[in-house]
Amino acid sequence: MTRKKRLRFNALRGMDNVIDGRLCEPDWFQLLFGCGELVTLELGCGRGEYTLALARCRRNVGVLGVDRNGARLWKGAEQALDEGLANAFFLRALVEHLEKHIPPGRVGEIWLPFPDPLPKNRQAKHRLLSVLFLERYRRLLCPGGVLHLKTDDLDLMHFADQTVHETGGRALEGPAHLTGKDREVMAVRTTYEKKYRGEGRIIYDRSFRLD
Repeated sequence: MTRKKRLRFNALRGMDNVIDGRLCEPDWFQLLFGCGELVTLELGCGRGEYTLALARCRRNVGVLGVDRNGARLWKGAEQALDEGLANAFFLRALVEHLEKHIPPGRVGEIWLPFPDPLPKNRQAKHRLLSVLFLERYRRLLCPGGVLHLKTDDLDLMHFADQTVHETGGRALEGPAHLTGKDREVMAVRTTYEKKYRGEGRIIYDRSFRLD
């Protein structure tokens, strides 16, 4: 591990807006968000660009960025503190372990900007849009909750359409379902998106209801 990474990992331990899923108390979620508040998740948040954008747009909603990489989380957590975003938090954990930390029905929205497409057939069950993961999301989402996907990979978009249909969900067609704030967040361009657009790639976005 490089000295820079060690410094960031050490800094994470002292940040009030970062929760380490391996070390946290079982009731941390209730302590942060209370017993009834709905939260918004960004999964695989990396540097937290969407987490920060969501927190800025929705100051009265708790926003939780989730990633397993602490060095990446540090950047978003540090920026949230610098900006005074009291509703932005970061969880260092695997997406597979979300149900250990978040009670069922407590998520209003899940954002998936540019998840790893894992293009090989043998990797399909590990995609964050596989049937296994969608069933996890369904249990976490409140009735009427929405899953937002953004990707440059058309095959992954088709895969998402297929798995959502298989699990009884549906795509929300067109922009009519998006609020002004949703559109503002959809317009955020992550480091990856800027790179992809610079290469001339097409960016796809879709929102789904899983119930």
